[in-house]
Amino acid sequence: MVEKEIIPKFQVLPRVNVPLVGVSLPSVELPSFPPKIPKLDDRQTEVIRYAAMEDLADLVPVVGDVAEDLAYAELRKRLTPEEFEAFTEANKNLPSTLAALKVFTEKTGR
Repeated sequence: MVEKEIIPKFQVLPRVNVPLVGVSLPSVELPSFPPKIPKLDDRQTEVIRYAAMEDLADLVPVVGDVAEDLAYAELRKRLTPEEFEAFTEANKNLPSTLAALKVFTEKTGR
């Protein structure tokens, strides 16, 4: 008596030889950490203080809105027109303090 196979023997996929391919990954250079804080003069220090005041004013419900508006007005007075334009562009994505630092670091080229 011959046994009948229940599952037929066949290959679903033919055997394929795949050569190993060399993959080159781009090199990634990370900035130095911790970042170097630029040397700030008195005017820039005052701008950073008002920017921090504007960021922290959001924590106070009603009075914070007034404080934020006052701090923004002081920022506008203390920044040059070019710096203020760069600050408003950076402030769309960053908090005010980081945006002011970004303006000053880009200005000095550090």
